[in-house]
Amino acid sequence: MEQDLPPGQIGLYIHIPWCLSRCGYCSFYALPFRRQDFAEYFATLLKEKQLHLDAGIPRLSTVYFGGGTPSLLSPLQINTLLEGIALSPDAEITLEINPIQITQEYAAALSQTPVNRISLGVQSMLDEDLAYLTRRHKAEAVAGKVRILREAGFRNISADFIYGLPASDVRRVRHSLDLLLAIPFEHISSYLLELYEDTPLGKDAARLPEDEECAAQYSAICQMLAAAGFTQYEISNFARSGRESRHNLLYWEGHDFLAWGASASGYYRGTRYQNPPDLAQYYQYIQAGRIYGKPDPEAKPEADYIMMRLRLCRGLSLAEFQQRFGQDFQSPRAAAIKRLQSQGLILCDSESIRLSPAAYFISNSVIADLL
Repeated sequence: MEQDLPPGQIGLYIHIPWCLSRCGYCSFYALPFRRQDFAEYFATLLKEKQLHLDAGIPRLSTVYFGGGTPSLLSPLQINTLLEGIALSPDAEITLEINPIQITQEYAAALSQTPVNRISLGVQSMLDEDLAYLTRRHKAEAVAGKVRILREAGFRNISADFIYGLPASDVRRVRHSLDLLLAIPFEHISSYLLELYEDTPLGKDAARLPEDEECAAQYSAICQMLAAAGFTQYEISNFARSGRESRHNLLYWEGHDFLAWGASASGYYRGTRYQNPPDLAQYYQYIQAGRIYGKPDPEAKPEADYIMMRLRLCRGLSLAEFQQRFGQDFQSPRAAAIKRLQSQGLILCDSESIRLSPAAYFISNSVIADLL
């Protein structure tokens, strides 16, 4: 039994699957940039938008332009995509940006759009790491790019940071993060490098550090960010006060979000769905007037909710789980809860259950015990 969610907590994700060059570790749906193909894709996005407008788009609290490289959109195109959509007065509008694309002209034009949050793909402040990850920017350029964004009026900037690269160690990660913290950011997302077989760097999977080393790097990152004034609110995310990613919180809290674009995944009115991860199929879908993609037949709302909520440092509300699914969380999991508590991996009280910091790095296995 799943309850309707309160109004005003609905987001929109727009996927731009084009890149000037593909990063060697990326496993997302992305395509090499060609101007004519991009124009056709943008036109199809506008058709998808109109289909949603005809069906009725609720007032949105967040919009997130992701990719790929969504900063390939011009500010005019961003305005066109958002025109006519009802947004909350304090809506958070995020654009992922590749540092090499930031110029004074682009930032100034971007400031004339509703975008008010920037997610900057820094990844590392060491040029050797950036070269390995096939990132095209140089570490020394990052501070200047952030300065350009600040001068254009942006006051909510997040940085992505990757750890666990081949041959990396705690000392190296600390050095890279020290350099990053010398630049003012409101939010930092820190991700463990994962290499998949279908990516150019997949051949290096055996060279990744052992779990013990990666755990030490993660611990160092958490300590350094806490000392720098960031609060950890999710396993991989850290924010200054009030600067949490509101869009990503929609995912983790189980709220509704629409999804536009090829391969984009959404969750709306109790149904998880995905648009086709293929341009031709996506175009056929939109041409046929179809929206909300294909429902995921394997979706398990209760399991998804547990996995997402337990990624949050504040954990899962027992009362909310009862209200949402019509059942008690603890009773059928009593044995697992007792065992994990005795191991110091979860914390429970009368209101919530949450992972202990000791469980953050091994969260997947701990959460699996509670599904």
